[in-house]
Amino acid sequence: MAASSSLSAYLTRIIPALSVCGITSLLVFSFLIDPYGRGEPGKRHGGATVWQLALSVYTSILHVMSILFPARVSFALGDVVKNIKESVAASAESEKSWKAQTMVTEKGRTLPAPLFVILLPAYKEDMGTLEDTLRVLASHGQARESYHVYLAMEQKEEKSEAKAQTLIETFRKSFFRMSYTIHPQGIPGEAQGKSSNESWAAKQACRDYSEPEMKHNVIITTMDADTHLSPRYFQLIARMHVESPETRDTTMYVPPLVFDRNLHHVPLPVRTADLMWAGAGISSLYTGSLVCIPTSVYSLPMTLLEQVGGWDTGPGAIGEDLHMYIKCFFALSGNLDVKVVYAAASQCNVSSDMKGIAGYIDGIYARYKQALRHMWGSLDTGFAIRECVKMFQRHSNTTPTRSDLPLSAPKYVCDHVKIVRRQLLMSRSSNWTAFYTSTGLHKSLVPKLTVTDTEAVPPKPIHVWNMCTLFLRLFEAHFLPIHLSVILTTSSLFMFLTPSFLVPEVLHLAIDFAGWCRLGGWLLMLCYFWRYEQYHRLCVGLRQEEMRMAGLLDDMIAHDAFSLTTFHVAGAWEACLFPLGGFIFGAIPALQAVLSHVFTDRLTYVVSLKPQLAMKSWRSMTP
Repeated sequence: MAASSSLSAYLTRIIPALSVCGITSLLVFSFLIDPYGRGEPGKRHGGATVWQLALSVYTSILHVMSILFPARVSFALGDVVKNIKESVAASAESEKSWKAQTMVTEKGRTLPAPLFVILLPAYKEDMGTLEDTLRVLASHGQARESYHVYLAMEQKEEKSEAKAQTLIETFRKSFFRMSYTIHPQGIPGEAQGKSSNESWAAKQACRDYSEPEMKHNVIITTMDADTHLSPRYFQLIARMHVESPETRDTTMYVPPLVFDRNLHHVPLPVRTADLMWAGAGISSLYTGSLVCIPTSVYSLPMTLLEQVGGWDTGPGAIGEDLHMYIKCFFALSGNLDVKVVYAAASQCNVSSDMKGIAGYIDGIYARYKQALRHMWGSLDTGFAIRECVKMFQRHSNTTPTRSDLPLSAPKYVCDHVKIVRRQLLMSRSSNWTAFYTSTGLHKSLVPKLTVTDTEAVPPKPIHVWNMCTLFLRLFEAHFLPIHLSVILTTSSLFMFLTPSFLVPEVLHLAIDFAGWCRLGGWLLMLCYFWRYEQYHRLCVGLRQEEMRMAGLLDDMIAHDAFSLTTFHVAGAWEACLFPLGGFIFGAIPALQAVLSHVFTDRLTYVVSLKPQLAMKSWRSMTP
């Protein structure tokens, strides 16, 4: 059984690599073995082979997707800008009427409701970067009343405990509480990285707030060490948490990202690559989207964290944001609630501390290493498939039984799409306790299924639409860049070396159609860049105002902590040449990652270089 499980895990892990092999075989048969198709006398073009027909259809599908994606990104970004403006206006109107709530535990502890547990993973992060991030958090008006900051340190880093104690000594008076955890090295099965540090810190947080009534009002936020969060981020989550008690235990909160701090100091390809990375995250955050995948920063209730067993710590969890989303998604059978928080998370681009041409090259190399780490997350495709199989098995094992069960068993299943199926289940009961136990949800949900709890309902059925949407997003992230790049490169060489009249007509039409699609996609990406400039200016303006109100604006301006515009020096060239950045930091590292997965699932975790912008004059200050 263990061998079979290991084999299935390996086969699902290498699915992206197998797809590359499939594409390669298709191209070999189409362009090398039978490049001219089935030639017929008296006809200008030969008939296409089966391989060429398949390649023509698949090429057309991929290029249609290459148009739909930038169209969705542009639409989503416009929707995000509109909602941010409305959110700011609404926050200004409702701030006076909003009253902070508190909860009293059985042991008599009075705590804010909700209480924000903020995990700050830090492995070999520069002290200035951590001070900068903590200074911004400490400037929030609610920090002293409702923020418990956990510094998630790593034992492998020398003097990590001393670093944590120094930071706590400096900032402890600015927060409700500050703690630190040291993730031990050498734990069997665990891999070094952000997810392991988060997992270790979250376990401590669950011990610190172990009383049941507390868990429902603790929201855990994880972020990168260089992330600057707006006070509105936590205010909006608090309001949504309090106003939606029916879904607060199954909700994840996701903000859009903006690279607005050192954009004007990094090489052009790095700049455009990060603009596209931000767009990829924003592409699913439009109004009405039910599948909103987080990027770097997100929040979730402690109850949901415990239900799914916390963050995974194995080598497959290196893309911890997507990995955690998938874990929660399938644990809830696709019924994970996601709310977009319209307060952008400020991020830094990867940079180099070297100057001149050497710094330019080093900056590109640093961004490539970060891209490889991002693309290493293609392991999550296999993880999603395995979790999907477990989900179907869990539901199939929850077989209907006779209705002479204890009164504690629910007597009906929530509404199903098919009326016949619903009628069949209405008179029966199911072993929902086994269902909850198999997924970990029994820890907090089964106690609700009591004799006196007449409103208790079994878990929702599988949300098929959400599941299909998730796999489409995974295909866009882990397959589309590689397949498009390989087909584009080889088809361009084929058309250059082959006389036009020898190319089968169907294949010729498909390649021509693909060219027009690429032009359309390029124009749509220009539209996205234009909208991103508006989004960028809006986010910078809001952050400047927040820093002004916190008394930090002058220091940040003095140390160049704002990138006021998106495009610099080269202007339109930066937008026009974005395919170069996409190829260097998208297709190539993605191909390297998926081929490497054939041999290993472990990647040496390297911290990306981030700039020192605004801390020099702050280090002597105390909160």
